[in-house]
Amino acid sequence: MNSIEKNWIKFLHDVLENGEKHVKDDGDVLVEHLINHCFIDNLLNQFGAQNITSKMFIDMIKKGVFDIKDYPLKGEALAEYALQFDDSKQIYLEENENGDQPFIYTYPERIQNIQLCTREGHTDFYNQFEIIKRRLLEHAGSNRAVATLYSAGLDETEQHIPCLNWIQATIRNNELILHIIFRSNDCYTAFPSNMLLVQYIGIKLVEDLKEVYPLLKFKGISYNSSSLHVYEGDLEQAKKVIGVK
Repeated sequence: MNSIEKNWIKFLHDVLENGEKHVKDDGDVLVEHLINHCFIDNLLNQFGAQNITSKMFIDMIKKGVFDIKDYPLKGEALAEYALQFDDSKQIYLEENENGDQPFIYTYPERIQNIQLCTREGHTDFYNQFEIIKRRLLEHAGSNRAVATLYSAGLDETEQHIPCLNWIQATIRNNELILHIIFRSNDCYTAFPSNMLLVQYIGIKLVEDLKEVYPLLKFKGISYNSSSLHVYEGDLEQAKKVIGVK
């Protein structure tokens, strides 16, 4: 099974053994590996995926069923992160070390409540999760069930912009896959929690489509990232995970 943990370990090896030191435009120092891809199977396959609801999945996360021994976030914290998706208007505010230049977004907020410019030239808010569902309900074979999390109008001058930029849902042979693209992904501290959130979105989407597609199953996640990296401050802990010096 191509699990989150299995791919996390593989990617840590890729970054730490084959990556290169890089200094970002904001001054952060990291070790970076470019061009990354994997497929992550539905985590529920091992438990009988057809009988487990999204609520049951969250309860399993809370109980630590999907905890990774060396990953710093576990149980309740992982569940809270995934449950952000259930509040479409949730806004996340974080400030940098100087206390200024705040950025306001979460991935769920950008998926379900993004502000975009219309053809008429004014801005409006869009629930892209509902747009994806509508596209797939209109035609299961659609290639147009997509969501974008980057908005030039919101992000062109911001220091902090979404790392997850794009999601596409496809249905083939009664199996739904979520295809995702990260422009930048923190391998050590973010990859596992990010993937649990995407898994939760996949389960929710299948639940909402079941009435029309009763045989539909969530197959998994096709993951792509441009810059996969470990920050300088996390290097020693990351090395311990894969047993390198």
